[in-house]
Amino acid sequence: MLTFFNSGWITSRILLGYFLLSSNIAVEKWLLVTYSLYEINFITAGLFMILTAFHELLNQGSLQRIKPISWKILLPISLYTVGAWHCFLSALEGLSVFEFGTMSLLFPVVMTALAMLVLRENPTIWILPAIGFGIAGGWLMMQADWQGLSSSHFHAYMLGGLIFSSLRWITIKYAGENVQTSAMIFWEPVLVLLAMLFFIDLTYFWNRLTPMIFISAILLFFSRQCLVRSYQDSNTSATSISTLIYTKLGWTLLFGYLFWGSLPTPLEWLGVVLIIISSFLIVFRTIPSS
Repeated sequence: MLTFFNSGWITSRILLGYFLLSSNIAVEKWLLVTYSLYEINFITAGLFMILTAFHELLNQGSLQRIKPISWKILLPISLYTVGAWHCFLSALEGLSVFEFGTMSLLFPVVMTALAMLVLRENPTIWILPAIGFGIAGGWLMMQADWQGLSSSHFHAYMLGGLIFSSLRWITIKYAGENVQTSAMIFWEPVLVLLAMLFFIDLTYFWNRLTPMIFISAILLFFSRQCLVRSYQDSNTSATSISTLIYTKLGWTLLFGYLFWGSLPTPLEWLGVVLIIISSFLIVFRTIPSS
């Protein structure tokens, strides 16, 4: 009975995490009409640091777990984060929330391809077909709303965001240092915060602040908390996490239709199917069955 309760709680937390993440995508899409991506990234980075510190004080009673990280690991990870956040918001300016959510499923495909190139990992029999399906799916998503080179750069930004995110995770995995998650979440946005200061007018920005830009950052923070805590739970299976990520497609489809009246074309649906097959082959052929 206790095992069933724990399993149900973990599943609910993962589902909540992907719902909050999908909500963040929709809110950021809406915010990009009013704010620049630099302003959104500035608030997100600042709130991540504040909320992480508050969370530590609330749960641990101190800030001991967020002591400074070695610069040799923090600097490359922060640079990749700056690149990823910039590219993803740039892509979201031109892509629908559903297309953005779908193409984000290519993350394990991109990371696997980079691991083969950078780390010289040997591919399994399933890897190369998975990458092929992913490329084909992404290409179909591009063709569905192709308007020449004026539209292709949004997909290029999406690919750039996936590459930077993959490099970030590869660096964390192979850095050889045991870093507290709280410390990583706290210190990682520092470079983002400082970099954004060069691109925004603080006085002008301050006079245009609305609660929604804070809500966007809060949604992203708590989605990470839900998902990271679920990943770290010993009772969580990799299969359940990997399967439930596809609920993000349902939420982004719903939000896209409700707020922008957008629905995928038949060509996009075909691209979605190929991308799902691609990520499925990567994830379910490389994780333990237990």
